[in-house]
Amino acid sequence: MSQKEYSKDFFTLVQENERLLDKPLKTKQLSYFQDAMLRFTKNKYNVIATIILSFMILLSIFVPILTPKDLYTQTNSSLVTLPPRVPLLEKLGIMDGTKEFEGQPVDLSTIDPVTGLGYPTIGFQPEYILMDTLKNEEIIGADRSELFVGGTNDLYVNFDRLAYAIITPTIHNFVTGQTIEVDIDELVGNGVVKVYLAATLSDEGIASWDDLTLLGTISTTGVSTIDPFTSITSGTPGYVIYKYELPSPSVSGNDFVSFNSVGIKNASDAVVVTYTGYNLSTFNLYSLSDVLENGRYVRDNAIMVVASFRYNVYEALFGDKPRTIGEVQYQKILDDNPGMEDSIEVDPLDPNAWTFGEGFPLTEVTGITQITIAGKIYRNFNVMMNGAYDLGFETAPYFLFGTNVFGQDLFTLIWLGLRTSLLLGFMAALVNIILGVIWGATSAYYGGQVDILMERFTDIWGSFPQITMIGIITVLIGPGFTALFIFMIYDGWIGAAKVTRSQFYRYKGREYVLAARTLGASDRRIIFKHILPNALGTIITRVILSIPTVIFLEVNLSYLGFGIGNGQALKIGPISLTGTSIGVILNDGQQQIFAGNLWMVVFPTIITSILMITFNMFGNALRDALNPQLRGSE
Repeated sequence: MSQKEYSKDFFTLVQENERLLDKPLKTKQLSYFQDAMLRFTKNKYNVIATIILSFMILLSIFVPILTPKDLYTQTNSSLVTLPPRVPLLEKLGIMDGTKEFEGQPVDLSTIDPVTGLGYPTIGFQPEYILMDTLKNEEIIGADRSELFVGGTNDLYVNFDRLAYAIITPTIHNFVTGQTIEVDIDELVGNGVVKVYLAATLSDEGIASWDDLTLLGTISTTGVSTIDPFTSITSGTPGYVIYKYELPSPSVSGNDFVSFNSVGIKNASDAVVVTYTGYNLSTFNLYSLSDVLENGRYVRDNAIMVVASFRYNVYEALFGDKPRTIGEVQYQKILDDNPGMEDSIEVDPLDPNAWTFGEGFPLTEVTGITQITIAGKIYRNFNVMMNGAYDLGFETAPYFLFGTNVFGQDLFTLIWLGLRTSLLLGFMAALVNIILGVIWGATSAYYGGQVDILMERFTDIWGSFPQITMIGIITVLIGPGFTALFIFMIYDGWIGAAKVTRSQFYRYKGREYVLAARTLGASDRRIIFKHILPNALGTIITRVILSIPTVIFLEVNLSYLGFGIGNGQALKIGPISLTGTSIGVILNDGQQQIFAGNLWMVVFPTIITSILMITFNMFGNALRDALNPQLRGSE
């Protein structure tokens, strides 16, 4: 059917006899802020970031309140640098209170002949070393330390000098049949080793080497034996001197004799005394003429066996420890713990030894000693005391982020520091935005020469190098809250001023502003009633985004040592700021990086990163939500 075939019979007029009226809207009209909130909640990532940010702020408020103050305000040498320990995660071997140790000198007596592995005993309890993580390696060095064994000790003759000597640190009384044995590894410089005997360690009263007794001369490497009784009689005491002498003054300064060992033996080849390794390195230098004799005495190719392993720090610290307590203290512990005395099980083989049930401060009594003073008998109990109770805890604690170098709970310190950083950030941002709004509004509203002069002033003011300014402020005022706060606002308001200026230029020419001016509205009314409210969304966003910037600035300055520092406090009405901030914590922890205590830097850094990300996401979301041009859009 073509278009021309349509007639009016195909059409019907509806609602011809009905009376039509305007119908009310079935949806409620949204206000500006309701519309903004609707747009804000549309982005789930923004909502998540806001929840995380709010949760972190709540933690910074309540964690320091709920945590016992002695855990983060007092130093405790027993709890220094404890690693993180977290419930449940420790079951998986993650953050389980163990700590990695590297380069720990091995007690050579602990080396297993089967595995060839040994472990340290100084500062460590072997039962808490995770043996499946134990590894050994050898380090070759030249340290004069007992930790290094073996190696040689090299006596050098300096440039343009003829000889140099060493002398034993202790006197020896030679008896018939004893010999001096010298093991030389290397002779460089065609020199010889002359062995002398001196009556004293001092060279006072000795004019030349002829005043000493020459016992023998060695000119070859390997083991050489000297019979001292060709020059002395039995019973002669003295200090043995080993002198390296060249035929002519040294040309290179690198002529030396390398000793493996020196010692004294009996006729039966039994060793009387031998010096090797570290003991040989302790010999004193000996010289009769500074003009002819000078050099250096160094150790070479010594070996130290070191171990790397994981160590259960918490079990070692809070495990049972032997203690000796008086009868009064013992009885007090029994009285303070109901049921403890009833749980006693006496050792049938020793009536002075017994054990207690689980969960009590003492696990067992291993013995009793009695002391009689002025006719009165006092008893001391040798006990195994629960380590947690010994340190003032009911049970072994969990330090979720570990402890710092002062033995303070790092988890609480981080939230306490975050509170300080947040308060400083909010206060600095508030001052910056007030100054910036006033400056930017004045500049843009009046324009012309006023705007030019004010803009040039901000350009000059903001051109000073920041590091120079913080140095000047610190010198004039001294480090602390005041200096840090002044630095945060000295040029922080310039950004807010520029944003306000651009917004005022955007709105001051609008029709409603011109209408208000025509009707005689004052400048103050036009600024605060007609222009500023329209620019409020952008300005509020600027405030929010400036807070993480200020916090990050505080972190950097405190990390560099220009911040507040430990031990300081500032009271502002009901608000109290401590000297602990995220930057201060990072500054304290940076020195522990090479010690392997990475948690002191890792956790503050993670918290700061999360704070920066969530703050920026929240600020960006708020900017979009408060944008009046997006009203009504989703």
